[in-house]
Amino acid sequence: MDQSNEDINGGEVFSPTVEDNNQDTFLGSEKSPKKNPENLSPNGLKAKGGQYKVLARKYRPQKFEDLLGQETMVQILRNAFSSGRIAHAFMLTGVRGVGKTTTARLLARSLNYKSSEVDEPTIDFSESGDHCQEIMESRHIDVMEMDAASRTGIADIREILDSINYSTSSARYKIYIIDEVHMLSKSAFNGLLKTLEEPPEHVKFIFATTEVHKVPLTILSRCQRFDLRQLNEELMLKLLSKVTEDEGAKINEGSLKLIGRAAEGSARDGLSLLDQAITLSTGNEDFDVSSVRDMLGLSDHARIIDLYNFISTGEIDKALWEIKDQIELGAEPSVIILSLGEIIHEMTRLKVTNDDNDNLFLGPENMARIKELKEKTDVKRLTRLWQMILKADQEVKSSFKPSSALEMVAIRMAYISNLPTPDEIIKSLDDDEISEKKNLDAKTSQKSIEEEKDIRDDKIMSKINSDPRVKKIMEHFPETEVKSFNNMEDSKSESNETE
Repeated sequence: MDQSNEDINGGEVFSPTVEDNNQDTFLGSEKSPKKNPENLSPNGLKAKGGQYKVLARKYRPQKFEDLLGQETMVQILRNAFSSGRIAHAFMLTGVRGVGKTTTARLLARSLNYKSSEVDEPTIDFSESGDHCQEIMESRHIDVMEMDAASRTGIADIREILDSINYSTSSARYKIYIIDEVHMLSKSAFNGLLKTLEEPPEHVKFIFATTEVHKVPLTILSRCQRFDLRQLNEELMLKLLSKVTEDEGAKINEGSLKLIGRAAEGSARDGLSLLDQAITLSTGNEDFDVSSVRDMLGLSDHARIIDLYNFISTGEIDKALWEIKDQIELGAEPSVIILSLGEIIHEMTRLKVTNDDNDNLFLGPENMARIKELKEKTDVKRLTRLWQMILKADQEVKSSFKPSSALEMVAIRMAYISNLPTPDEIIKSLDDDEISEKKNLDAKTSQKSIEEEKDIRDDKIMSKINSDPRVKKIMEHFPETEVKSFNNMEDSKSESNETE
């Protein structure tokens, strides 16, 4: 049956794409007029169970000012647009969740911006333009997005090359956004080269990738590159606090810091974890930092510290039992290795910095144990264990049986942890060599003295045999020793020197 797109309350036609009423409230942005106030689906019925948007989509930046931590890129683009020095191709790089796709859409919005007051490319949006909503919802006919992870071949690029010669339908520029561009095949990259170097005036390319080192240099040299930064702890806390306030949730600052640290600089990861934490905190009066730590799966660090203690003290049987027990409880061997590496890193950091700040990941109780254990070891031993952890991570991941590989790693670490380091061995060898040389010099010196004494005794006996007076004395006093004459000779020599 043919369904009408008219609103049942007023006859106003709205877009088939359901608009998000909270989309423009990100960090204080202006609200756009609601075209569909009752959130009706295209067929005029309430779409139950399908209207909720996760926070990462709900609070997607709508202006360049909303991009946290990207001030340098925004300034470059502002100057470029104001001076008319707009590149024909852009390369956006960065780790997951820092806003590459969002920035690409904002760029497309800027290039095609048109309102009642402004009809030129600009990054300053005083109001929502004629094409803005469709571009940000990825449904504009002149802004085409392609996922290079699923369309990697030359045939997909040929479709783009065949369409660029046609003029735009309604916007100023025809814009091609290619996400995960590093996934394109070699032939696909080669097919882009000529067009990317000299595209038609009405065409712009925007590429996004998490692995820019896989993109050929011939492509990179034809693009204006922007490296999007990860959010630091301060910016992440600002983002999470603002969203928490807008959602009306009650989550303390310590919990938000823990979520931010777990996100590792990714805004999307942080908002996804916050979404989960808000759901967990609903109706839970005991929700606190420990609840977030349990949610993130960080509650087993006490047992990881036990494992480290068994390894460092050489209690191999207890270490193997601990590994077996953790695996039976569902812990992955690779996760155990990574957690053990984190304990060693934290211990080393405390050893060299004497930082008293607690690691929220570990909790105050575990930090107290780590501070106690760090006094029983030194940095050399900890750095050696760290090197073993790095190698063990690869062994466990590539092993046919990860649990067995983990046990072998624990045994190796327990036996090697107490062995001397290479520099200690070298120093010991040097000390032995020096000691041996001293002994040899002492023996040589003693031998020289004895040989000199024998020579002098031979001279004295020669004199005795040649002097009748001395020979006569020796006959009357046979107990007289040769050294007496030796002393006499020494005295005589000294007397002569004095004269």
